[in-house]
Formats: sequence, C-alpha cells, structure tokens
Amino acid sequence: MEEQDEERRRVAEHIEWQKQGAWVVLWGVHSRRFWAFACWPVIPEAGVVVDAGDPEALYSVMRYVEREHDFLRWRYGRGRGARSPGPRRDTSGPLPETPPDLPRTPSCGG
Repeated sequence: MEEQDEERRRVAEHIEWQKQGAWVVLWGVHSRRFWAFACWPVIPEAGVVVDAGDPEALYSVMRYVEREHDFLRWRYGRGRGARSPGPRRDTSGPLPETPPDLPRTPSCGG
C-alpha cells in the first residue's frame, strides 16, 4: 500500500468516526475512491452505498442521502417532541435524480 493510500485510509476512518456509526467508510485502493455504506434502519431494504473521489465530495453525497432517507429525523427526532413526520416517501426504488453538482449514488440493490 502506498503512503498516499495509508493517508486516505486514515481519512476514511476519521469520516466514519465523525459519523458516529451511521456509515461504514472505506478507501478503495483499487478504485481510488472513498466508499460509504449507510448503517441506519430507515434506508431502503437493499441498502445505500455512495462513493466519491475526495472527502469533500463524499460528505456532500452522504448528506444528500441522509436528507433523502430522513436520517436526521430518525437520529435526532425520537422522543424529543419532534414534529409529525408527514407523508411517508416511497424509498424502495432507486434514488431520485442527484443534483447536478453531485455524482450519482448507486444503491446496493441495483
């Protein structure tokens, strides 16, 4: 493993630590990309996997997915007088089209 790979692996570990168990984050030595696997119960059954070439882009994609799948409501809204969740979105299909400034994020199931 190259020295640069070791540094990026440490960056991936730091991102995972910052996300407090909500994501598993890896550096792909072969793909040369950061990969993040969502680990909370409100994601689609097939799961969500995102990737990006740099940490800043990975954070952007992760935040986008968190908003799309009500992660913040699940994480912080329980038992704290949170507002009614409103209509439930169908999250069983593919992710909605990604904003133009973010890369497409494939789901685990296809």
